[in-house]
Formats: sequence, structure tokens, C-alpha cells
Amino acid sequence: MQESAKEWNISFAGCGFLMAYYCGVYCCLFERAQFLLKGVTKICGASSGALMGAVIACQMSPAKCCENLLEMSREARKGTLGAVHPSFDLLKIVRNFLSRELPDDAHLLASGRLHVSLTRVSDGRNVLVSEFDSKEDLIQALICSCFYPLYCGVIPPSYHGIRYVDGALSDNMPFSSLRNTITISPFSGESDISPYGNPFYFHEIYYNNVSIHINFINAHRVIVAFFPPEPEVLAEMCQNGYKDAFLFLQENKLLKLRSPLSGLWDHIPTFKKHISENKPTVTGNSKSNLPEFVKKVFCKAHMMEKDQIRCPFSVKMVYFLMWCILPVEMAYITLLRLAEWTPEMCKMAIEMIGRAWKKAFSRSYVYTQKCPTLHQDPNRTH
Repeated sequence: MQESAKEWNISFAGCGFLMAYYCGVYCCLFERAQFLLKGVTKICGASSGALMGAVIACQMSPAKCCENLLEMSREARKGTLGAVHPSFDLLKIVRNFLSRELPDDAHLLASGRLHVSLTRVSDGRNVLVSEFDSKEDLIQALICSCFYPLYCGVIPPSYHGIRYVDGALSDNMPFSSLRNTITISPFSGESDISPYGNPFYFHEIYYNNVSIHINFINAHRVIVAFFPPEPEVLAEMCQNGYKDAFLFLQENKLLKLRSPLSGLWDHIPTFKKHISENKPTVTGNSKSNLPEFVKKVFCKAHMMEKDQIRCPFSVKMVYFLMWCILPVEMAYITLLRLAEWTPEMCKMAIEMIGRAWKKAFSRSYVYTQKCPTLHQDPNRTH
């Protein structure tokens, strides 16, 4: 692909519940740089990054995005063991969210623009999907991209008859090597929009095309990606995403632009420019704060959880009883899951046996073709 000065892409890294950071980035771009969202050629992502890409491609409200993320995180914290409780079904919640919030023509809005990163189970290779036949087809591609093995289940979902898992396992940031791609990650590193303020790191690694500094803060972020914190912590992450996006626009002189056709690259000599660690922050600047309609969403979620914490004695009793019945509950839910998985497991077993038989038969056929003397008449004289 040739890089054009009139085209640009946005690529989001997969990050689980750190998607709150993306909500803040989206709020900032939605409020201050609409042309970046409307004129983007490719919106790329893996896992939660693909979900955010779908949100942008379908022009969903930033407030709705925050509401649904808070709903998912609340469901993840309900059980005694949190997100690893057998009753917590992340993919089911994501599917309900997509079915409810995406418009009916989502596949038309996303086709050609949204590039969903998938990892093919059979060979572990990356596949990018960008054409969708229907809204359900788009949802199924996003579900496959979000399936993290063991955390989301045992049997990978299928898309067009082929099984896939989380795209972050093969390419966590599609098209990140292109100069005209804006890379966004909630992990501090060398992405165009990423957290700042921690100049001390031990080493830098590239996890499937995502730059990540090895430090204690990023290690904590990895935990948060799988185990969501309380709404106030998610609100802080969202605020940080807004500030970092604001800094990116400010550094590249994009805040005053009104049209992408006025020469975007004249204002960005190098899109992949590395910003020094001692760059000025905008803490305390009201211009870099979340809009009020987004703050209300987090305040509402905080009040809901605060109301649930009342009656301490009752809560303690319920919590104690939950621990007592936890083994029985886990056994019951595990049996239900096994009953649901049995048809799929049988289907997978049949597919594997069929492939093995076909492979063995083809090898046998090739061998007999190479050794025709095995089929000659033993009484024949030469």
C-alpha cells in the first residue's frame, strides 16, 4: 500500500477494560477534531480496539460508549471472583451491547473503513476483515476478535466457517508501520497517543506491533485490562485519554484545523514523531477536561455503586453466604457450560478427524504414485 498525503488511518491496540482510555480519546477527537474521524481512511483495531473502531465507524455517541463500558465493568465485578467467575460471560454482554447500540446499517458504515484484526486458530496467522454482509456479520467478526482463550471460554467462535481468537495475539495494531497511521494505546510507549508522565522504564518491548515500556504502571494496566476497577478509576483513565489526545492535537497544531482537505500533512511533517518525556502537560487546563455530558455518566455509575454498598451488615452476610455456596455454584455453572459446549466440541472433533484423515489419505496417494512397483504383478517377469 502506498502512503498518501491526503489519507490517514487510526489504529487502536487491544486492551480489554482499558478501553476507558479510548473513550476519553474518542471524546476529545469527537469534540475538537471531527475532521480526523470523518476523513479517516482506515479504522483498525484488535479486541477492544476493534470495538472502539466500530463505535467510530458507526458514529456512536461518546456518552453511550462510556455507559456501555461501565455496564460491562459492573457486570464483571458482580461475582465473588469478579471477571473469572464462571457466571460472567463477557462475549454475551458484548454481543448484547453491539446488537442494541449499533445501527441497522452498521455493516454499510463499517465496510471498507473498519479493519478488524483476527487470529486464525488453525495456523495462528493474522487475518484482517473489512467487508461485512450484514449487521450480524459485523458483530460476529467483532466477537471473534474479542475472544481471549480461557478468559472468554474454551471453544473459539467461528466467522464464515473458520474459527478465530483475539486479533491481539497476532497483530495488536494493524497498519502501525505506515507513516500516515495514528497509533493509539493505553500503555505508555511510543504510540502517537499514549500515557505520559513516567520517564523511568526498564526496557521497551513490541507486543505484536505495540510499543510498551516495561514498568510497574504498565504491569498494573495489564491487570486492569482483565479485572476492571471502580467507576472513579475508569473515569480517571478516561480523563487521561482525553488529555493525551488533546496533547497530540496541540503538539501537531491540529486544534485550529477545520477541514482535512486544507493540507493535513502540511501541519504534520512527521506523523510518527516521538514526543519527549519532558513535554509540557495540561493538568489543570479546563480545555483538556472531559465534557460535562461524559462526566455525568461516570457520576451516575459511581452513585449507583455507592447505593449498593449501603447496609454494611446485610452486605457482609450476603458476601459470606456467597463464599459458602461458591463451590456448588461453580460446579453447577460449569456443568451448564459443558452442556452448551458439547455440540461445538463434537463438531470440532469431527473437523479435526476429517482433516487428519484427508491429510493421511493424500500422503498415502502421493506415496503410491511415487512407488508404482508396489502395485505391479509379483509374477510378472522383467
